[in-house]
Amino acid sequence: MQKVSIMIKINFLLTFIFFSSFVFLDELTPEQIKKIEKITEDVNKAPDFTLSSIQSFNNEFIDSSYTLSKMEDKVILINFWATWCGPCRLEIPDFNELYSKYHSRGFEILGVSISDTKDALLNFLNAYKIDYPVLYGKQNEMQKMLADYGGIYSIPISILVDKNNQILRVYPGAILKQYDPNMYADLIHNIEISIDAIDKK
Repeated sequence: MQKVSIMIKINFLLTFIFFSSFVFLDELTPEQIKKIEKITEDVNKAPDFTLSSIQSFNNEFIDSSYTLSKMEDKVILINFWATWCGPCRLEIPDFNELYSKYHSRGFEILGVSISDTKDALLNFLNAYKIDYPVLYGKQNEMQKMLADYGGIYSIPISILVDKNNQILRVYPGAILKQYDPNMYADLIHNIEISIDAIDKK
């Protein structure tokens, strides 16, 4: 079980304990209701971050940056990876395919390198075709982000976030349609449902 989902369950448990302390009361006071609402708000909200990025476009590398909180109204797959990780490299073709199919409808993939420098990523991008943005940061920025997401100790791990930056699903390990079609189908299902919610807005 991944750390993010454990954190969510712990928060839910704390909320339940807090709420259950009022079960024997006939009525909750407005102050107690506000406390409950404060505890339960944003339990599943993906922690915000801002990271630098590189993206290959027409055989050129474009520098940019991404801030998660500024990407509301998009469905985002945050993929924690590294250039030295074999299973991470195996995901890239399937992710390129997903990006090509759904990007125009509001889907984004952010490939967050947990340890690579910009130079290492540029070298990698010269050898591997990655269509989606590749994000990186200074060591302290990455350590904070990994801690904010519950401690990412093994990669790859991907987190699907909806248009309100709410965490929908956590996918541990490589998402490979050829080797784990059930996980891949689950990802497609959740992407399409979330994109449909954008389309209906």
